[in-house]
Amino acid sequence: MHLTIRADGGGKIGYGHLVRTAAIAREFLDEDHTVTYATTTPETAEEVCPGEVEVTPLASRSNPSTFLEWIQLNQPDAVLIDAYPADTEYQQRIREHAPLAVYIDDARYPICADILINGNLYASELTYDFVGNPPKQLLGPDFVPLREEVRLLADQDPPWRDSPRRALITMGGSDIQNRTPTVIRSFEEFNLHVDAIVGPGFSEQQERAVRAAAEAVTPDVSVSRDPENLVERMFQADIAVSTASSTTYELLAVGTPIVCQPVAENQQMIAETLENRDMASVVNAGEENPGFRRSIDRYISDTSLRKRYSEAGRKLVDGYGTERIYAEVISMAQDRT
Repeated sequence: MHLTIRADGGGKIGYGHLVRTAAIAREFLDEDHTVTYATTTPETAEEVCPGEVEVTPLASRSNPSTFLEWIQLNQPDAVLIDAYPADTEYQQRIREHAPLAVYIDDARYPICADILINGNLYASELTYDFVGNPPKQLLGPDFVPLREEVRLLADQDPPWRDSPRRALITMGGSDIQNRTPTVIRSFEEFNLHVDAIVGPGFSEQQERAVRAAAEAVTPDVSVSRDPENLVERMFQADIAVSTASSTTYELLAVGTPIVCQPVAENQQMIAETLENRDMASVVNAGEENPGFRRSIDRYISDTSLRKRYSEAGRKLVDGYGTERIYAEVISMAQDRT
């Protein structure tokens, strides 16, 4: 089978769409299928996605003409779109030529697809509109696509320390609001080893600011750029500070208590749902050092809270969403043939 994924990512728009579709791509590749990425960010796709994928560049995020020409020429068995600019009309034109699955984080426009995927916590609470025959709906964290290394660690009991010793800071692939130095300074009064992650999209100036903040504080802060063992570091951490993004679901799956802050509009619903369900400590958008310090202190002083959040996260996100999506996309392609 030949699956084509339409997704973009990079420093300005974030890496989340590429990261989560890369998990799906890996599943197909492991089952000996072919995967092509159609993207306006080919260099980033080649950097983030599995090396075996084929990458074809597109000129426009919102105009499907070039993509349609490629589909007509190459005739993939199924298409997966994970790109906000691919609106209803875009989907209609693609669906005329191939079975179509659409991954979307909200209900911003009517969906025209064979499968609708939204792996977010709030997905089933949204009201969706459809054009044409309604799609099969894969909603909620049972369908959040996570990397294989997350799934493997989600099956293990995380290390537990009554007194926290390790913390992790990971504010996204590009840290679009430059929050990492602020978070580092929030650990000033706490006796913890802190892993501060510099994502692949950080500029040299951003990395210098992170390293300067790490050197200026009393705690032991290690700065690492895009480490290969990031998921293992998540698993080993007693506390993690992150954006309210796809990273949130990885942390829930491996049982790491989260301090999260939404840094983009599409992250606000994740943060609100986590807070309403009492599953993480949420720092309001735009809030500075005091908010992070309060959340960190809350975890350090309340062992039972960390334990409860760790167990609740693992119960909610089992890490097998990628396999479920794979099975449904295979079924979709077979039904349309």
